[in-house]
Amino acid sequence: MSYKDLNKIDGKIDKERIREKDSNALKVIESVFDFQTSMVLVKLMNKGILKDISFVISTGKEANVYHAYSSKKEEFAIKIYRTTTAEFKRNWIYVQGDPRFKKYKKGTYSFIYTWAKKEYKNLKRMLNAGIPVPKPEIVNKNILIMSFIGEKQNAAPLIREVNLKKPGKVYSEILDILSLMYNEAKLVHADLSEYNILYYKNKPIIIDVSQAVLLDHPQAAFFLYRDVSNINRYFSSLGVKTLNNSDLFEQITGVQPNPKLELYEIDR
Repeated sequence: MSYKDLNKIDGKIDKERIREKDSNALKVIESVFDFQTSMVLVKLMNKGILKDISFVISTGKEANVYHAYSSKKEEFAIKIYRTTTAEFKRNWIYVQGDPRFKKYKKGTYSFIYTWAKKEYKNLKRMLNAGIPVPKPEIVNKNILIMSFIGEKQNAAPLIREVNLKKPGKVYSEILDILSLMYNEAKLVHADLSEYNILYYKNKPIIIDVSQAVLLDHPQAAFFLYRDVSNINRYFSSLGVKTLNNSDLFEQITGVQPNPKLELYEIDR
């Protein structure tokens, strides 16, 4: 199915297309491809950064992810954050207090552009710390271009979709990642679960890091405790003998968690 909107915007573009993978693909595409987003895509194509947008990899409340090719035939993942979603109103807590974004202007578009930039910066920070994440290439307004995790248009599955042969080994690898994230990248993922870990070439890959916070964030300890609890819950369900939440928290941070963390809830 041809996607003609971009051609209407710029007559020079004649090969941009998104292939429909299911009956709802057109609705999914239209929900994020507003005029401004289309203009940014056209600019990226005119610069030779992108050539084809192939298909939808995943959809979410905040963003959709697409498979794409560069002019050099590299496979990319393009994350396009919706500019018409109420989800971002709940995410202010992950930006508030972050010294990297003190000057962001109020307003939906400004916040979404900041949110995209935050994921880009967090990915770079994690990659530099040796954490397995997609390599961030470019961020422009509400569009983030990253390396594609997979090959030949076959995207890596979420870890929850894989029948892990050695779940205990994978659990240990994720604990190492959590430690690296905290002690080297100085970040807490803040939303880690089986829904944002890919499994590729027998290794876990961390994704969806826009909400990740610096360690001096006022809720960083709670977010880490929640991440630890989520990972322990999932791997316990696979029969893995996991560490106690508090022991794992202490193993990562070097300090015992406040007992109140287990009872603390946050409005997200």
